[in-house]
Amino acid sequence: MRKWLHILFAAVLVLVGTAVSPVASAAVPEGGSSSVLQLAKVGLGPLPGASVMGPVQMETFDQIITGHAWPRPRTLNWPKDLQGDPIVETRRKDKMVHTIQSYDSLSNLRQMYRRNTPQFEELNPELDLRDLDEGDELVVWKRDDDGVSESRGDPQAGRLIRGEPIPDSDDYIVLFPHRTFGTYYTVSETVRILDAYYERFPDADPLMVGDLSFRTGRSIHPHSSHQSGRDIDITLPRHDPPPNYNRFHRITPDNLDAERTLWLLVTLLEGGYVQHIFLDWNHQRTLYDLAAAQGAPDQWLEEVFQYPSRERQGIIRHEPGHDTHFHVRFRCQETDRYCY
Repeated sequence: MRKWLHILFAAVLVLVGTAVSPVASAAVPEGGSSSVLQLAKVGLGPLPGASVMGPVQMETFDQIITGHAWPRPRTLNWPKDLQGDPIVETRRKDKMVHTIQSYDSLSNLRQMYRRNTPQFEELNPELDLRDLDEGDELVVWKRDDDGVSESRGDPQAGRLIRGEPIPDSDDYIVLFPHRTFGTYYTVSETVRILDAYYERFPDADPLMVGDLSFRTGRSIHPHSSHQSGRDIDITLPRHDPPPNYNRFHRITPDNLDAERTLWLLVTLLEGGYVQHIFLDWNHQRTLYDLAAAQGAPDQWLEEVFQYPSRERQGIIRHEPGHDTHFHVRFRCQETDRYCY
């Protein structure tokens, strides 16, 4: 009897803690499962939306859309191994190569990849950098296994240490590879989301991945943010394909594929690493109405969307110029120094 009283008391504490904090941590302590997971195993309390290895599909919440529940926004710390190194299970690039075009110059390449000539020479000892021919392959980046990437400072005034680029894919299109460097967790979560999207919707048109950060971060025109490896732009799903895949194109509310867009946003929230998502007000309205029609709880809508009140502080917020894409900002992690 005393055992069941202890379990019931623990369950009440968990439920009270969840009600008090709109952003509940689901981090799992080293060497064991969380108290929420333990309670779920004996039938008390909801199953958490993510384990130490990342998000899982949930079927225990009240309402479900396209295979997802309505996960409460929360904060997770990125999983690490016994040595304290981050665990990354998604595809990664080990080397980045730039194929020389007729218009390339060494000066432009230095600017694009934030490299000086000695650094390029160290990466390409067999090449004469002052006699590059069209079609030559210039190594511009290699993975550094001596340390982990770090986001430093603020997204509007920061830099990136040991960043890594978004890997290529047959499904999505990386518009400007030299502008898609980020922290290991920003890149990994982006890859996880996009791979899951094309597994869920194998007939989907390619999404375009826009700017993340330069290799070393700092100012990147025309953005005020994107300076510290935690911000990334991705085009929104459309009913009709875009005119071309060279740049972002405006999407009207009628052409927005709201169901697939909502699936993407809910999947991002399941991950537990999102700080903000910036999206046009009209697109927010469409997604808000769809989620409400699908039965999303009022508390979930209030926590997730800024719409319908400009005074609200939802995770998804309006910023001008975000009618072609959504802008995801990931949270700082323990490996980030002086990160805000």
